[in-house]
Amino acid sequence: MMAPPPETYGPAEGCYPARAVQVCLACSESTDESGRFCPACGAVLAAVDGRADTAVANEETSGRASAAASLLGTVIDGFKIEAVLGGGAFGTVYRGRQVGLDRVIAIKVPTHEIASDPVMAKRFAREARSAARIDHPGVITIYAVGELPDGRPYIAMQLFDGEPLHKCIEDGPLPPLRALEIARQIASALAETHAADVVHRDLKPTNIVWRRDRNGDDRVTLVDFGIAVCKPGTADATRLTAGGLIGTPHYMSPEQAHGDQVDARADLYALGCILYELVTGEPPFQGSGFEVLLAHLGRPVPRPSELNPDVPELVDDIVAHLTAKRPDDRVPSAEALVTLLDDAMDQLEGVKPMMPSEPRPKRAKRRSAAPRVDPDAVEDDGALRTSARTRHEKPSLDRLLDRPAYQPAHRVRYLLAGAMVSLVVCLTAFAALRLTSTSRAQDADPNGEIKRIELFRDDGETRLRVWVPEVMRADRTHRLRIELRNKLGAYLLADEVVVTIEDPSGKATGVIARPRNADPNQYGLPFLFKTAGTYKIRIFPPETTSTFLIDVAVVD
Repeated sequence: MMAPPPETYGPAEGCYPARAVQVCLACSESTDESGRFCPACGAVLAAVDGRADTAVANEETSGRASAAASLLGTVIDGFKIEAVLGGGAFGTVYRGRQVGLDRVIAIKVPTHEIASDPVMAKRFAREARSAARIDHPGVITIYAVGELPDGRPYIAMQLFDGEPLHKCIEDGPLPPLRALEIARQIASALAETHAADVVHRDLKPTNIVWRRDRNGDDRVTLVDFGIAVCKPGTADATRLTAGGLIGTPHYMSPEQAHGDQVDARADLYALGCILYELVTGEPPFQGSGFEVLLAHLGRPVPRPSELNPDVPELVDDIVAHLTAKRPDDRVPSAEALVTLLDDAMDQLEGVKPMMPSEPRPKRAKRRSAAPRVDPDAVEDDGALRTSARTRHEKPSLDRLLDRPAYQPAHRVRYLLAGAMVSLVVCLTAFAALRLTSTSRAQDADPNGEIKRIELFRDDGETRLRVWVPEVMRADRTHRLRIELRNKLGAYLLADEVVVTIEDPSGKATGVIARPRNADPNQYGLPFLFKTAGTYKIRIFPPETTSTFLIDVAVVD
């Protein structure tokens, strides 16, 4: 079902000062780097110990191996455990055999630490419950759930002879038609998953098993429903665990990155990122966990053809529709996506293949996204609109010659009209300046300081204070002051704090707050609030799992 775990490692002995060792819950990679996400796969990291000594990490790894080996040969509820397939900080996966049916299976068992943690134990049980609701050849089959003699739960499930999906692009990006076929299989499995009221929430290549069937065709199966939710839109779908955000940053939808309610369209966003990776060889955004999260929040996913010119425009458009920032702008459902992918594959198959000797046509250079003007459109007064093509073309000599002569009598008339326009512009600018000065004076106290109000939040571990202007006006840059303390009252200080600001339309922008010159214990954040309405501001304090949400109102 899964490949052997990667070799764990630590820093060379005597080279670095002691740091906290963290282990990835997905790929079991060990690291002494700070941060919440695995530098290898982007999944959540879990602290192992306060020491960074290699011997300590090896001792814990060997301890897990000994505990895993102790179950070999035992028979539990008619399942015989035969060998270890792989494992990590979360638990171990064994190859087993269902004695009565002589069927080879996989058995997943959590570690003692995970089994004793109420949150993680609930996640383990959710995996079995979610996957068991779905009956589809592209979704892993659950055979049984039980309990070991030591009290730990186990899941007996279908065993695959396959590899994680990203293995199929080790030799380079896939041809577009093959990538669409794989995406179509995933979409079909998601359609059945969503029909059972299950949202996967962690769709990524490592949770998709890929293999070749006897005919050499690609076959994929969805696995690991550990953070799936059976009722989309509930509080459980938005909860933050002790390990941090639920999900993997490189494939996470903006609403999931924000901690908002998610539904099936979050899985479609992840599938769009996977399709991008299949045709380009890498995920849409690179960097640390927070850098990737901010990119998904505020930057559009690049068009795959920008990285791989062989990708047709049709695939570009599908990726764009799947990865729209607003869920309402995406493909509405997995069923609709299956139909869309079928049509796309029909179109690609209908294109005559190009001979190797034929030169590839040059791609037209994309223009900026300026509104197009219809040259045949008519204004209300009956006059023709100016063609966009005509406006941008250099005037030809014949066109200049066709113009009426520019008579001296007309010159005075034009000069007078220009003077009148200039006077109106100056008066308008002066009035606007007076209005702006008046509004600023009304916003300030008698000493000239901007009047501010204080917003306070306390989650038991971290205390947040934010000072915002009492009156915030649209189309103006306002400065926010942020103060962070731990539960003992000590300041939480760092070079920068990550903040996301969602405007009234739902578009989110990632920004950085840095220490203020006037008070280094506070962070300053200038931001241009372009339109009136309610803005949602999320603050991610350093070195903590807390996330704070504040709403601010901006008026016209």
